[in-house]
Amino acid sequence: MSDPVIMWFRQDLRISDNPALSAAAEGGRPVLAIFVCNDDLADTEAPGGASRWWLHHSLRALDQSLRSIGSQLLLRRGATVDVLLAVAAETGARSIHFTRGYEPHTKTLEQR
Repeated sequence: MSDPVIMWFRQDLRISDNPALSAAAEGGRPVLAIFVCNDDLADTEAPGGASRWWLHHSLRALDQSLRSIGSQLLLRRGATVDVLLAVAAETGARSIHFTRGYEPHTKTLEQR
């Protein structure tokens, strides 16, 4: 079996009309969907209770959508870059797809 491609979900938690997911699936390799509970955020940027409630239910819906097409969502917690590198090493993945972010901390994270 060929090496998987990582699809890193962040704020765009949908499978329909998702350009990054489409690009990840384009090559025909297995797609590993992942969401990282980000420990990189400063306390002032961490989500509040309502945001965490929304995220919980959105991730549950995303996982159900992925399961309907024969996949599932992998949830990990930690420093994002470290988590993504560890998953890539564990699975043999050589590429990561994601939708672009526009917040300053997101741009820095993408560059890393």
